[in-house]
Formats: sequence, structure tokens, C-alpha cells
Amino acid sequence: MYLSDYHFHTLCSSDSPAPLAQQAKAAMAAGVREICVTDHWNLLDQQGNHLSTVYDWGPSLEQWRKARNRWPGKLELRLGVEVGNSVLDPAAVDASLTIPELDFVIGSLHSQSAKAGGRGIFTVAHECTKKEDGIAIIDDYMDMLEELVQTDGWDVLGHVIYPLRYIPPEYELDLHPWWDRLTEVFRSVISQGKGIEMNTSAGATVEQWKDVLELYYNLGGEVLTLGSDAHRPEVMSAAFPQAVGLIREIGFKWLCVYRQRTPLFCKLDS
Repeated sequence: MYLSDYHFHTLCSSDSPAPLAQQAKAAMAAGVREICVTDHWNLLDQQGNHLSTVYDWGPSLEQWRKARNRWPGKLELRLGVEVGNSVLDPAAVDASLTIPELDFVIGSLHSQSAKAGGRGIFTVAHECTKKEDGIAIIDDYMDMLEELVQTDGWDVLGHVIYPLRYIPPEYELDLHPWWDRLTEVFRSVISQGKGIEMNTSAGATVEQWKDVLELYYNLGGEVLTLGSDAHRPEVMSAAFPQAVGLIREIGFKWLCVYRQRTPLFCKLDS
């Protein structure tokens, strides 16, 4: 099959030391035929401070141009970006997404809403001392997800189970108490011809996606990308065989890649 990794990071993200060439070689070793580099552009830092609403494409474009034609016939290399908390200034974000080389945009929520303080969900979740703290994080996250799908600057929603990565597992939280709201979010995604991703979080999350993907599929969702969210080569495209197995089990027939922000459907059995 034509396997693709549409969410990973390089040294153009502040939390990754990996050059693009290293990530590409690791993806090929994992049997991946196409990758799309999606380095971070966050509008808030972990402390809730506002960051630039204008993205500097220079470093990303430079390393992508150097690498894009290095493995002809072996690896297709596409340029994307992961935008964090674009709801803070959707118009400014849209203005930075006009470069002709751009194929793909992940819309993610890495921080709390402005009304909740804007701090990173990673940071706030690790400070939870009771289950109610985790519930409050997810409540706020759902508010932002509903706002995000009303904006234009994204092609797929990134890691919709994101808060569950970091909220203490002993609270045994999942997204089922918010199922009605998530259903409406997915209906909005589908009506716009956009999609979601299955994100293996460097191999740490596969089964956690089952109910969410089933909901999306049963609502008629077809646009689905697969990403490892790898920040270093040793976890590039991690747990992809298990992820593809789950996607097939649910009933999906395709994984998507992108050209000029438009999805192309690749058969899972090809």
C-alpha cells in the first residue's frame, strides 16, 4: 500500500532536534512512501504568552527545497505546517498560508483558550490534582474545537484526543461525555470537505482512537490522514502497522495525501 506520514517535526520546530533528511530516511526505513513535514507554528507558548501571528517560512522552505528531490521514486516529500490555536487570529493565519509550495495545514489546539489563561494543555494537565481539573481542561478544549471548525486555516483537525495524552490516566477520562459536541464538530468537518487525522503520538496512541474514528466514519467521514507526530527519527512513523489495521477494521478504504490543500485518496489495499 501507499503509506504516508502526514504529521512530524524537524529542527524548524522548537521541540525537535531532527534535520528533515534524518526524518525522511527513518520514514523510508519504516516503509513509508510519502511524508509531509508539519513543523509547529503556535500562537501561544506554554505560559500563555502570545507569539507571532506571521509565520516565517524561510527556514522550512530552505530545508524542504534541499531535500525534496533527494529520493526520486522512493519518497515523495511535501510541505505543510501545524498551526496551534489559530482561533486567536484566523485572518492573520490565513494571510501566512498563501505560499504556492504549501500542500497541507493541520489545525491543532495545544493551549487553553484565552479566557482560561492560554497556557499549554501539556503544562496545565500535568498540574491536575483532581478529576474535575481534567474535566475543565476538556470542556475548554471542546469550546475551542467548536470555534476552530468555523475558521478556514486548516485542512484536517490535528490529534483531536490531545488532552487525553497528558491528563493523569488514573482519572479515567475519555471524550464520551462530550460525544454530542464532538459529533457536531465532525459534522462540520465533513460538510466542509475537510478531515481529521489519526495521530499515533510516536507510537503511544493507537487503540485510544477506536471510538473517535468509528464516530467519524459512521457520520460519513472519509478524509483521513495518518501521522506519527514524531520529533525524532527513532519514532518516525511509529505504530503505523497497528494504526492501519485499526483503520481497516473500522471500515475506511482510503488514507489521504494532499496537493495544494486538496485531498487525494489512496486505497488502503493498493
